[in-house]
Amino acid sequence: MSSLDKATLDYLYSLRRRGIKIGLHRTEMLLKRCKNPHHGLPVIHIAGTNGKGSTAAMTSSILRSTGRKVGLYTSPHLVRFNERIRVGGIPIPDEWIVSFLKKYRGEIDTLGSTFFETTTAMMFSYFADEAVDIAVVEVGLGGRLDSSNVSESIVSVLTPIDFDHMEFLGGDLPSIAREKCGILRKDVPVVTAPQHEKVMSVIESSSKDKECPLFLTSEVCPVAAAVQSPNGSRFAIGETSIDLPLFGKYQVINAQTAIAACSLFDPKLGDDVVKIGLTKIVWPGRLQKLSENPLAYYDVGHNPHGISAAAGSLREIFPKANFGAICGFKKNKDLDGITTVLKKYFNQIITVQPDHGEFHSAEIVAASLKKAGI
Repeated sequence: MSSLDKATLDYLYSLRRRGIKIGLHRTEMLLKRCKNPHHGLPVIHIAGTNGKGSTAAMTSSILRSTGRKVGLYTSPHLVRFNERIRVGGIPIPDEWIVSFLKKYRGEIDTLGSTFFETTTAMMFSYFADEAVDIAVVEVGLGGRLDSSNVSESIVSVLTPIDFDHMEFLGGDLPSIAREKCGILRKDVPVVTAPQHEKVMSVIESSSKDKECPLFLTSEVCPVAAAVQSPNGSRFAIGETSIDLPLFGKYQVINAQTAIAACSLFDPKLGDDVVKIGLTKIVWPGRLQKLSENPLAYYDVGHNPHGISAAAGSLREIFPKANFGAICGFKKNKDLDGITTVLKKYFNQIITVQPDHGEFHSAEIVAASLKKAGI
């Protein structure tokens, strides 16, 4: 077998039925069976609520521009599972996935490993096999008890923290922030994007308790002259002007955070290398332009804060436009909070239900919109 056939994918996705199991024990046990591929692997570990994936992708792209062999682990994928695990920007081969699952299926089933625990072990094993110089690893959920938190981090990164996954992380911002801060390590620098006051207070106390130096993105990487256009963002670091092919003010913050993380890892990092890395970035699904006429964008935002940031960026660029939206949402999302945000920005909304059992019906989303006053 040399391709990722339906049977392999069906088995892999069947692990989702085991749900989300909070804790590191099964991940550690599975990694032990895989001969601990994570040991000795330097990791830039990224937690947060919004912007994790974009920040991870930009961090990886910058580091690749230095000539390093870089592993990148993100979730979820947009089209193919392979997108989650990349080396040098290239997704993990089908054959490698098939081989890993064939070799370790017995251990996966004996331990009752979940989908994310399995993919995390697969990621570390692949990165070790490829002998990457450094890995950029995005947290799946939370931080403290996320499977990726077995990493041997050399830099910890916190993107904007807001409400999400409250059934696992807690019902208030300080509780959520404490879970995210679970990735902090003694003597390992942590850099944070701008945060809500309550969140920042938790980050400051957590970094003090764990004895790790805390940096703000604005301190490590001040940017100037940020300008938005329908095709991307332009900003300057020092004397260097950078054209970022990602649209939205928040993407400038994500870029700033990525630059700061890379600078903490490599203090000799040059602005010219940063520019090369950021101008080459490709990260679909983040205010991605689908067509010019009619003008259409696609975004994967899935919580009130993320959707507000994306829609607000559109409104800023097109202040007089009448916007319509086509949307569908998973059942575990803050639907009423989301529809309240949608009301502020869109004149017409079409609700849909993607062909997946985890999503609300179009009728339920429409009812929430009506309750919000649309």
